[in-house]
Amino acid sequence: MIAWKVDEERIDEVGELMASFRQVSHCYRRDPKDEWPYNLYTMIHGNNEESCRKTARMLSEKASIGTYTLLFSRRELKKTSMEYFPTDNDTWRFS
Repeated sequence: MIAWKVDEERIDEVGELMASFRQVSHCYRRDPKDEWPYNLYTMIHGNNEESCRKTARMLSEKASIGTYTLLFSRRELKKTSMEYFPTDNDTWRFS
C-alpha cells in the first residue's frame, strides 16, 4: 500500500489518476491524523518490494506527488468472499 500526502484541492484529480493505472487495485481517501499526514491510499501489487517501489516512483512522477510512504504486507491475513445469495442448506427461510 502507498500512503500519499495530496493537497485537498487535488485529491479528486489525483485519486482518479491513480485509480486509472492497472497496478492499482484500490484507491481511497482518508482524513490525516496528528503525526500521520497522508490522505490518499493506493493498493498496488508486485512480485517483490523493488517492483512495488518502481510502481510508486512512476505514480509519484505521473501525479506530481512527492510525499508518500510505502507500507508492505508481511503476511496475508484471512480473506473470505462475500456470500450474496443463500443456498438451500441455509437455516433461514422466507415466510
